[in-house]
Amino acid sequence: MLKQLLKYEFKATGRTYGGLYLALVALAVLSGFSLRSSSKDNFASLLLFAYMIVAVAVAVVSVMTIVTRFTRNLLGREGYLMHTLPVTESQLILSKLISSVVWMLCSSIVGIFSFAVMLLALSLNSAALQQLPELWQKVVEIFREIFRMTGSSGWLWLIFETLNGLVALVSSILCIYAACMIGHQFKKHMVPAGILAFFLLSFLQNWLSSGVSSADMLQAVSDPTLGGVDISIAAPSAFTTLFGLAVSIAFAAGYFLLTRWLMEHKLNLE
Repeated sequence: MLKQLLKYEFKATGRTYGGLYLALVALAVLSGFSLRSSSKDNFASLLLFAYMIVAVAVAVVSVMTIVTRFTRNLLGREGYLMHTLPVTESQLILSKLISSVVWMLCSSIVGIFSFAVMLLALSLNSAALQQLPELWQKVVEIFREIFRMTGSSGWLWLIFETLNGLVALVSSILCIYAACMIGHQFKKHMVPAGILAFFLLSFLQNWLSSGVSSADMLQAVSDPTLGGVDISIAAPSAFTTLFGLAVSIAFAAGYFLLTRWLMEHKLNLE
């Protein structure tokens, strides 16, 4: 049933994101070509401004969709239908979570891709375009040298940072869901209560993470060596990354459990 819920989610949100993504890439191409022509400065500036507006719109829509799809679909009038389906609360939450994560990642990828397309269009048929292969080769050589010097630790760092970012994204989305459920308990002040809950939960998570990170740094400064090996830089970075990952996972699980419990026992659609 989770598969059907995901199909419904992507179908409901696909058109909005698809249109914004196409507009962003199209404006990136037009802006790149227009900026090459000095005779169309005003038009090029207008296209570039439109590109930035759409880029901001993509970011805003990505965040707002997380909130609106959860509140309207599960806590609003649509909730009467959704909660009568033969699915569990966990499946309902997971369907929203997975679709939100996918769209946030897609928005980031499309944003980077559109910027690269604009730069490519700007340098098309110019000397800069001929230098792109050489520039790319230099970038590859730099990364090869970095990973050659760091060995397996470089790859481990890249994997952990990527995983840490993904878990942090999931935790942030689940924090929004938990805040929405807390705000749902205050019918007369739903929005202020939800916003306040989100900031309090985020502050608690950031405070715990930064507190242990600071303690880790102080320990590294007081004892910068371990067995004759200088760890004043490497150790804090590794420990901080691992601890940040553990904190994000723990809070994500807590947000999920809190959201599910409130949905099971404190849901009021009246």
